[in-house]
Amino acid sequence: MRKRSTPLLLGLAMSLATSVAPAAPPQSGLTIEQRLQRLERRAARVTDLTLAVDALREENRRLQGEIDRLRHRLNQVERKQRDIYLDVDQRLSALQAAGRPPAAAPAPVAPPPVAAAGEGAAAPKDESKPPPAPVDEGRMQSDYQAAYALLSPQQRRYDEAAKAFRAFLEKYPESPLAANAQYWLGEAYYVSQKNAEALAAFEALVEKYPDSAKVPGALYKIGRIKAAEGDKAAARQAYQRVLKAYPSSPAANLARKQLEQLSARP
Repeated sequence: MRKRSTPLLLGLAMSLATSVAPAAPPQSGLTIEQRLQRLERRAARVTDLTLAVDALREENRRLQGEIDRLRHRLNQVERKQRDIYLDVDQRLSALQAAGRPPAAAPAPVAPPPVAAAGEGAAAPKDESKPPPAPVDEGRMQSDYQAAYALLSPQQRRYDEAAKAFRAFLEKYPESPLAANAQYWLGEAYYVSQKNAEALAAFEALVEKYPDSAKVPGALYKIGRIKAAEGDKAAARQAYQRVLKAYPSSPAANLARKQLEQLSARP
């Protein structure tokens, strides 16, 4: 039985071998060439993804650079505002000190009517000015304070402040607070980066109110504006004028620092 079954088994094995051999490729489904193509396609996808990631990284670097530039500009603006508010704070004490004399300042305005009363003919002319003073003094103070409040860090309504100070100067041109109003008008323009208007306001203060305590600050701001315009000679002239004429003023320290910076620049 074993001898007879052996040829049979060999025959079955041969037939199975011949039937299985050609069926091998269909089982795998792909030839080597097809597999290589598939691998190449996968590699291409990986390459595309890598390029996309690189592009995203490059875009991220670009955006980061833009953020850094914007942050730098913001820091410049903040430094400028700090400079402005520092200047404002330094002058608040001067403003309060100057605000007390103005309270007594109406007294010098009052004498003309007394003298005029003795002269007779001049009395009607001079008396035409004093009547509004007692009525307008309270309004004058409130109008000034309202305009000044618009400049505060809490409000920062600079355009409205400029309008309010212009209106104040038109309404009270002879007010003891006119010089201060002229200065803060320039500040309102300066903070808004309206340099031409600010320059005109500060120059008007220096010309119209040469004895005002605000003149050093106005000269300093004139120097800042001239420096921003690239006119270094005019800026130095303004700063040096502050140091020469007002060496003890708060503006003198600021002017000295700006001069040092101008000298350090090429």
